[in-house]
Amino acid sequence: MSDSSQYPSGLFPEQMREDPPQSTSPGDDPSWISGPVLEMSKNWGPIEAMLGGTDYLRRNCTFFLPKNPKEDEDAYRRRVAHAVVSPFTVRLAEQAVGLVLRKPIQLNDDGEGADVDPFWEEFCKDVDGQGTDLDEFARKLAFSALLYGHAGTMVDYPATEPAPNLQVERELGLRPYFIEVSAKQILGWRRTEDNPLAPLGQVRIDEWVQVPLGEFGDQTVRQIRILENDRYRVYRRDGDGTQTSNWYVCEEGPNSIGQIPLSITYSAKVGELISKPPLLPIANLNILHTVRQCDLNHALTVAALPVLVLQGFDDTDNEIGLSANSAILLPPEGSASYVEPVGQGSFDAQAAFIKELEGQMSNLGISTIFSQLNQPETAESKKLSRTDSDSLLAILSKNLEASLQEAFNLAAKYNNIEPPVVSVDRDFDLQTLDGAQVGQYLQLWQNGAICHETLLAALVKGEILPGLDVELELEMVQTEKLDNMAMAMPIGNPEPPSNNEEDENAEPAAEQSSLRAEMEARIRQMAGDNDEDES
Repeated sequence: MSDSSQYPSGLFPEQMREDPPQSTSPGDDPSWISGPVLEMSKNWGPIEAMLGGTDYLRRNCTFFLPKNPKEDEDAYRRRVAHAVVSPFTVRLAEQAVGLVLRKPIQLNDDGEGADVDPFWEEFCKDVDGQGTDLDEFARKLAFSALLYGHAGTMVDYPATEPAPNLQVERELGLRPYFIEVSAKQILGWRRTEDNPLAPLGQVRIDEWVQVPLGEFGDQTVRQIRILENDRYRVYRRDGDGTQTSNWYVCEEGPNSIGQIPLSITYSAKVGELISKPPLLPIANLNILHTVRQCDLNHALTVAALPVLVLQGFDDTDNEIGLSANSAILLPPEGSASYVEPVGQGSFDAQAAFIKELEGQMSNLGISTIFSQLNQPETAESKKLSRTDSDSLLAILSKNLEASLQEAFNLAAKYNNIEPPVVSVDRDFDLQTLDGAQVGQYLQLWQNGAICHETLLAALVKGEILPGLDVELELEMVQTEKLDNMAMAMPIGNPEPPSNNEEDENAEPAAEQSSLRAEMEARIRQMAGDNDEDES
């Protein structure tokens, strides 16, 4: 820890993120970082600080919490040890991703009569070969894209001899798998032509892998993966792997699908593989809040405790014991008292400023999820307050759906099968139907304005019957209706049927009326239970 005379303003200092060392011959260096990536990286510092949390703050304390004038090293270390980062930015991103993926991702057929291949059902249980299901992988992907602006999904396939047919391929367990690629890993790219409409022809990805060392050990090795339309290459450094070592190709092979197997999820797209973190303003305020919170904590530690003052007491090196069983001997003219701050205005001002920062963070971006759930609002005010939130969530949801669809398309090319249609639910509203709204839906159903299926679908969407399978419920209701009709039939010889149409329709009408009354009673009871839980 070194001295620093410049106190930070609260915004993240650009000097903190130093550009990595670049090679003097960028044309031959696969690890060369392109200009757009270096420009984007200037906005990643605050995000990395918030992801690193308290540990990151303490490791970089000279930037966030520099020494005060004449502050000794022990006192400075104690002050740094008490510093804590409030996770506003990270929690906000987690809740936003939770809203986008609060319902499972659906895989549907293509709408042309072809069913979804059973292979995809098993694939979704482990999309990365490490036991991660599709929903969890999508959650991590969306979280990274929301914080950094974009994230990628690389679709890879085991580097083995190709199987003669699909059956042998599945018997051997050969299948594609997803790999999450953060924005920080993409070092550069180039197009096939000098044309903005031309597709990407090369993408360089920075990777760190574990390789065996001896009989039992392992070591972390950096490698650069080069993805191209017709081939791939993996570069590593020779010798001791230092910056002065040369790069060599440790692995290469053909690209069997004819395109770069990488799909990108954007939350704030600027250009091809270029974005800006949408939560950057909140991260900067979060850093300012952390610094001010540390200042207030230190001020309270120093000034909030009373100080013992002794008049007429001879100063010695002996310690003074203060307790109910000890006393201090003073001369007749001596006295003892405690001195403490008289005014608390400075503390109150600092605390008020911290509260103001929390309010600013709560009102930025998609922060309506903090206030909307805990206070009553009209339907129109809820709609207006969710405008910004839904716009960002909708952008993330649409891009996530499109990128996952592209990833499944790439995986399907490896296996030569039809890809499914990926669907991410865009119902971000957590508000459930209340008793009055349920009654209105029931009235529409009773009047014949909507059918039974529409009623159940509305109740499922309104969280009254969450997780209900509407088709199965309709089938069970119809089965129960037929069973009731069968039980109502007389055991002996039935009476001859009547030719009167009114007699023929009387029993079905009575049965339908009884069914409606029973269904209405069940739904009203469930709506009443929900109202009691909310109250």
